[in-house]
Amino acid sequence: MTGTALDAPPTADSVLEAPPVAASASSIAPRWLRNPFVAALVLLTIYLGTSLAFNDARGTLGTDTGGKLATLHMMERNGGLDPDLGYWAQSRDPQGVLQPLHYTYRVGDKWVNVTTLPMLDAASPLYLVGGDRAVQLLPMLGAVLCALAAAALARRLGGGDGRAVFWIVGLATPVAIYALDFWEHTVGLALMLWGAVLVLDVLERRAGWRAALGAGALFGLAATMRTEALVYLVVSVGLACLVMLVRERTLVRPVLVGVSSLFGAGTMLVLNRLLEQATLGTDLRGARVAGTATGTGGDMATRVKEAFTTTVGLGFSGMRPSTEWIVGGAVAVMVAAGAWLLTSRDRRRVAAGTVLVVLAGVVYLDRFSQGVGFVPGLLAASPLAAVGIVLAWRARPLRFPVAVAVAALPIAWLSQFSGGADPQWGGRYVLMSGTLLAVAGYVVLRDHRRALVSVLVVAGLVTAGGVAWLSVRSHTVADGMETILARHDEMLISRQTHMLREAGAFYDVDRKWLTATDGTELRDAVAIAREFGVREFALIGGADQPAPASIGGYERGGRQLVPFIRPDVKLGVVTYRLR
Repeated sequence: MTGTALDAPPTADSVLEAPPVAASASSIAPRWLRNPFVAALVLLTIYLGTSLAFNDARGTLGTDTGGKLATLHMMERNGGLDPDLGYWAQSRDPQGVLQPLHYTYRVGDKWVNVTTLPMLDAASPLYLVGGDRAVQLLPMLGAVLCALAAAALARRLGGGDGRAVFWIVGLATPVAIYALDFWEHTVGLALMLWGAVLVLDVLERRAGWRAALGAGALFGLAATMRTEALVYLVVSVGLACLVMLVRERTLVRPVLVGVSSLFGAGTMLVLNRLLEQATLGTDLRGARVAGTATGTGGDMATRVKEAFTTTVGLGFSGMRPSTEWIVGGAVAVMVAAGAWLLTSRDRRRVAAGTVLVVLAGVVYLDRFSQGVGFVPGLLAASPLAAVGIVLAWRARPLRFPVAVAVAALPIAWLSQFSGGADPQWGGRYVLMSGTLLAVAGYVVLRDHRRALVSVLVVAGLVTAGGVAWLSVRSHTVADGMETILARHDEMLISRQTHMLREAGAFYDVDRKWLTATDGTELRDAVAIAREFGVREFALIGGADQPAPASIGGYERGGRQLVPFIRPDVKLGVVTYRLR
């Protein structure tokens, strides 16, 4: 590849020099769009328009969001910031075994389904004004802040003025998917990215201990919503202190930076603890972190499998996990190798690179031909991150952010909540790594428009698949729950663990809902129905799940199939009447 910038390791000066191609690309944008405030407003408008046009606000990307919407509904009803969901069958089921929303725990005298309060407290005023639709403004603003932080990082790493990265991160990475769902991922990611900007400034002596204090505070605030923020705090600050120690041969600045950042993070965590004590009378987030830490390393085989899934998983249905990981890894390599070859001036290498990128695109098309669904791997959902992890090591200025992204991965894999690897987009516990790698990938390809555009076409394809998936999922969940509620059953008993939590936007403590996942729980649920004078209830299960002819004095009646999650996934809703 003679004559290309990737033939030999570039110097810091050559990487940081703004190439003519990127400069001309920036000049293409209208002058008014070059203003950061205007660009942010336009990106926010795109998110709003996409959500209004394609999504139902009552359907979500995951059950966690359903729990949050249920909590906001009850906060409005309770008045103030009280997240108590209540439980209509508490007198009969004081331990909440049959509580309708999975992961609801009794905290003092309250029933709580969330593990973080700051996002809910910030959303509560919006919910009072505009309900489920209005609270989506928060993740959208978080995504805009992610894009702005990515642009700031790119400027520091040799990515020109950062305008291109702003749009790429905002529209062609997993950030675009999480912007459209009421989850705290974009807000937490934005705080971590801005923390990384400050850490980089401290490392390069553009700022001092005050910036380290601010970085710690940002990571600490992110940790009140995303536990993995603590991992990225330790890794980024730890690596920065190590580099300073090697460069400067003194402990003074590394110790000052480390202590300042830890103090900033600790302050935010203490303030969050005070908020939890004032709201619930107990430590909510700390218990979550402790529980996660306790489970770290447990069932190592499961964690290894989930690490592969959240790195290269493509979400193929019916494919063995090991085969899918091989295919996903091959796609990441094809994208990165194809991009590298496309930077060449040799026609044969350009042709080979084109073939590799096209083959990667064909795999994605084959994946989505099976139907919309999750792409759980960070390298699979963000092709530009695949370029970053493979090629960015050649550029010295990019080594620090890439090292942070890679070094944090094993710790995140070991400490992430186990059991939710498949139903997520782009590895939601490692979004920080994916975004850092995507920024690095752009900087590497910035001077090679042909390679950059090719990768972005593939990235746009997979991101569009994610937007389509959320649209289908949100409408199918909302329509399915509306169909079930239109039956006007006296009581609902779900045999699906997460079904009623998925439909959390429809939650009302006065509705007699229960979740019973095994035979013992089902008998207990039916006994509660009888005790409360329920003459008819609906039993909800999978389309192929058998329903007993009679149970607890109730006789089976008619059966209705209701689409839920996806049009091709149906729930069987069976009527039972008291004899």
